[in-house]
Amino acid sequence: MLGLFGMRLKHMELQMDGLGRLIGLQCAATGKCYLAGEAGSPLVRIAVHGQILEPERLQCVTSSVGHDDGSRFLMVFDFLDGAVRLEVEAYAKGDYATFEIMRIVGTEPDVLLWGPYETVISGSIGESVGVVHDGEYALGFQALNEKTLGGFPVDLRLDRFADLPYPDAKVGYDVCAAWPTADGSLLQAFTRNRTRDERRTVWGTPDIPVTPMDGPDAALTGSKIALFGCPADLILQIIEAIELGEGLPHPTIDGAWAKSSPDAKQSYLITDFNEGDIGDAVAFAKEAGLYGIYHPDPFANWGHFELKPSAFPNGDAGMKACVEAAEKEGIIVGVHTLTNFTTLNDPYVTPKPDKRLQLVGRGLLTAPVGIEATEIEVDDPRPFQVSLFRRTAVIENELIEYDGVSEEAPWRLLGCRRGANGTEISAHETGTAVGRLWDHPYDVFFPNLELQDTYCDRITSLFQATGLRQISFDGLEGVYVTGHEDYATNRFVKRCYDGWEGEVINDASIVVSNYAWHIHTRFNWGEPWGAATREGQLDWRLHNQRFFARNFIPAMLGWFMLRSVSNQFEATTQDEIEWVLSKAAGFDAGFALFADMAVLKRNGNIGELLALVREWEAARRSNAFSESQRQQMQDPARDWHLEPAGEGRWRLYPVDISDELLCNPEEQQPGQPGGSDWTFYNRQEEQPLRFILRAVPSYGNTRGMVKRPTFYAGGSYMTFETEIGAGQYLVCESDRIGRVYDANWNLLKTVEAVSEAPLLKRGGQTVSFSCRFEGDPKPRVSVKLFTRGVPEVVAARPGE
Repeated sequence: MLGLFGMRLKHMELQMDGLGRLIGLQCAATGKCYLAGEAGSPLVRIAVHGQILEPERLQCVTSSVGHDDGSRFLMVFDFLDGAVRLEVEAYAKGDYATFEIMRIVGTEPDVLLWGPYETVISGSIGESVGVVHDGEYALGFQALNEKTLGGFPVDLRLDRFADLPYPDAKVGYDVCAAWPTADGSLLQAFTRNRTRDERRTVWGTPDIPVTPMDGPDAALTGSKIALFGCPADLILQIIEAIELGEGLPHPTIDGAWAKSSPDAKQSYLITDFNEGDIGDAVAFAKEAGLYGIYHPDPFANWGHFELKPSAFPNGDAGMKACVEAAEKEGIIVGVHTLTNFTTLNDPYVTPKPDKRLQLVGRGLLTAPVGIEATEIEVDDPRPFQVSLFRRTAVIENELIEYDGVSEEAPWRLLGCRRGANGTEISAHETGTAVGRLWDHPYDVFFPNLELQDTYCDRITSLFQATGLRQISFDGLEGVYVTGHEDYATNRFVKRCYDGWEGEVINDASIVVSNYAWHIHTRFNWGEPWGAATREGQLDWRLHNQRFFARNFIPAMLGWFMLRSVSNQFEATTQDEIEWVLSKAAGFDAGFALFADMAVLKRNGNIGELLALVREWEAARRSNAFSESQRQQMQDPARDWHLEPAGEGRWRLYPVDISDELLCNPEEQQPGQPGGSDWTFYNRQEEQPLRFILRAVPSYGNTRGMVKRPTFYAGGSYMTFETEIGAGQYLVCESDRIGRVYDANWNLLKTVEAVSEAPLLKRGGQTVSFSCRFEGDPKPRVSVKLFTRGVPEVVAARPGE
């Protein structure tokens, strides 16, 4: 055995030298070393006054072998000529080893650093899960309690790591448990001494005062990690063993570990149900074959999280009734939050602001403030100069908005508007504390750590009282304003997790700490707002799939919206929803289908859209698609159509959709009949014409129309003796039947062409179109042609 200290695990051997450095991390089966660098990596470092220090000596004081849970070692690391001594307890537990700070002798450091441990592995780097592997062998690192944070302190630097790029990373180096290096990767974590007043960077803002904490989580003792090495196909098995062996959160779905359960990737319906229409919402979810419904905005305020009286007049009892009605139909119910974002109408803000709202900083009044004062003198301008969304000062029970700060002493808050947010205007004496509330462009404030706990308790009591089963911690990054980094993240989600009764599926926004990885069921990022279905955060959604894969997180595609027609968008079409469903199938990812109840009831094609969701999701969840098919479906540029072909069987068609083909009456010569010639290339076999025609209103004129639309291709004409009003559609599915729909896909009439649909030959050709335009201004015509390839029959493969 090399070095002063050695430890043998089932799949890994570990050695350390007399300077406390890891000098060997070998695969137990092959002997191959995965540790980078000749000098090795110190197991533990400390930071004092901004200086990072390495251990000067390691002593292995005691060891004992034969414990029921493995072999125990007590190691002592000396720093600063023995002025600081760390006692570390190490356990070899078969699949993994744990290391815990048991005692610190001498002055307690500012920060304790586990690593970084440099490895030669450069394949897959899971920045959140803390695992790196090359497809054959893996090294892993787990933070074993809330105060042990994956990453590296933002206020310290190891220059040879801090600026290394990781373009595919979701978040920065400082919050990542794994990171690439020039020759491999690193694993890292830290624990901060939180018992002291400090000034440091908080949520990207430098030089912010951070309030100290009390209790065990504030101290460095108890900081604890697990290290493991194993064949790459055993990674999740080892992590589950760590969760169970070390008492980490171990969320399940119907008793199965959520990280390996296919049910973690179930899709769900997001809609604004209420006590009166919960039955309709459940019916829509069942029609789509979805397992749950989820309310996007149920709360009248954030902080107290009181349910909207307009939707839930019976409050928590009304939500409970909704949950129970859904459960009778096999549907779970969830709600959306913005974690610790606090709305201005919340009782924590008005009419009397809570003393536990988070401050950017505070100072003292240097002159009395009368009730008519519009300028306020303070001793320290720094908190009031920080650039945020709004400028809100708090003095006793009064909130005051101000325009700016004077440029020189005496420092004054200028342009003060007294009694903001319904608080009481009062006079204030010299020497009274004056603080600056931390706000955000969502027009919210934030709680400190103590008040944050109260938010958690309200969320858990709501779930206990109602039986809610799903939540998203959207805006989880808001906890960073406390100044306590991912400790605040871990504290928030762990307190909620501990307070829930039963299984709760939960996800989060972009904050994915190493410890919280164990709690979150999944992550469902990607928003539909302000963009077409095929464009809404597409790069972000695809980026997420790579992140999920390397971090062993169940795959989700994000939210997608079913729309009614608007000034910006058309109502959702079948080809759009099948594009979403084919991407979900390609990545084997779940998603959220977002639609207001009004849209679900208004749009005429909702039945067809939900039927497509049901079939695609049934095929995806039954493993019907081959790996080759899934790889093709991941391509954003490709379209597909799925049809049922009997129990557990489907026909999968490749689909080509033309670019938008336009016929514009403004481009016609006077007296010329309306018409256009379009070039079209058919990559599939010869087939009858299939199209969607839309009469597009010009300048908002919905009284225009298109009459007698005619198509010519392959020597044949197809004419529909009908009219299509501006904003309406004419659809032909390769036969002689035309269906006219309104702007929200409600069927208006069915018409029959005078002849069969012309054939589109394979290859390049011209498709001609003509019609009569009426109205002032006249509408335009927009056409999309659809061709389908030869279908493949796919079938359910249960258990694969």
